[in-house]
Amino acid sequence: MMNSSEIEVMKLNASTDKEALKYMGDYLVNLQLVTTNFPEKVIEREGKLPTGLPVKPFGVAIPHTCPEYVFQSKLLIGALKHPVVFRQMGDSHEQVDVSFVFMPAILESGRHLTLLEKLFNSLQDDQFIDALTNWDGKKSTLTRLVRSGVK
Repeated sequence: MMNSSEIEVMKLNASTDKEALKYMGDYLVNLQLVTTNFPEKVIEREGKLPTGLPVKPFGVAIPHTCPEYVFQSKLLIGALKHPVVFRQMGDSHEQVDVSFVFMPAILESGRHLTLLEKLFNSLQDDQFIDALTNWDGKKSTLTRLVRSGVK
């Protein structure tokens, strides 16, 4: 479903969810893959519909926005140096300490939903989570892992 060129990994040192989202969104803007208001739209949507998931042994978040703000598809993965608090999907009163942020910027809405579904399925797969937990810190390893999880 996604090839390696459509998946990018960045190591991220952020202290808040908004800071992480802004940094990742701005990165996609700088690559000219999304509109200039993409970061703001992701932050706005995350405020209304939180995406933090309490996957064990760490949390993940899958912040996204509508395909209309995307020029070219990319799945940007932020590996956080220190966990950042996101609000939990489905229960915004709960908080999740997030270590990995998966930010899909997908052009076609059908493909967008398919990718989200595949990400959710991967995050429920023990082997995928074990591999993520034991990630060696190399961007190429994480790219391969996610590509195999969302194929």
